[in-house]
Order: sequence, then C-alpha cells, then structure tokens
Amino acid sequence: MIKNFLGDHDDAVRDPGNDQPFGTGSLGLFDSDPEAEAESAEKQPFVISTAEPETFAETTRRSGLAWSAGIAFFASVVFMLILGWGADLLLGSSPWGIVGGIVVGSLIGFVQLFRLSSQIFKN
Repeated sequence: MIKNFLGDHDDAVRDPGNDQPFGTGSLGLFDSDPEAEAESAEKQPFVISTAEPETFAETTRRSGLAWSAGIAFFASVVFMLILGWGADLLLGSSPWGIVGGIVVGSLIGFVQLFRLSSQIFKN
C-alpha cells in the first residue's frame, strides 16, 4: 500500500479496463493541470473591488484621529475623576464625588469618541 503511494508501481493493483496501475492516469495532489492553466491564462484577472486604495495622507489622518479619540476618552475620565476626588475632599462626600466624576467623565469621553469617530469615516 505504501509502495503504491510512493510511486513504486511494480506490484500495483491494476484497473481491469486499463493496463496502467491505479493513479498513473490521473493528477496527483500537487500536480498541475495544463488544461486548467491554459484556461486561467485566457481569463481576465479576478478583481475583488474597483475601489481606489487610500492615500498615505488619508491613512495618517485617520490614524491620528483614532489616537486622539482614545486619548480624549481616557483624559476626560481621569480629569473628571480628579475633580470628583477634589470635591470629595472639600465637601466630605466620600465616594460620591469620585463616582460622579467617573460617570460624567465617561459621558464626556463617549461624546468625544463618537464625534472623532464620525470625522474618521467622513469622506
């Protein structure tokens, strides 16, 4: 069995309608088909999309806006957390200033994130 797989066809099983051993008249796994190659050469190249690729400047603009969106979100949460912590120290309202600062900072951060992400996808 393994000898047949490796190409030694001396004692190979023969097809009753054909004098050649099994597998010699067909293509192997890694063989190339000349008919298929001729057909593919005649066809036009396969085009996935007709869209033009973005320029380097546009890619740079979008990546800069993406970075600024992330930084704006983080900075607004941290800034409002610090303001809430300061309000806690002044008013003595232990965790509520920090919690309120995080909530308000998150709201501001999400507004900035959505505003900047709309600029990223604007044409």
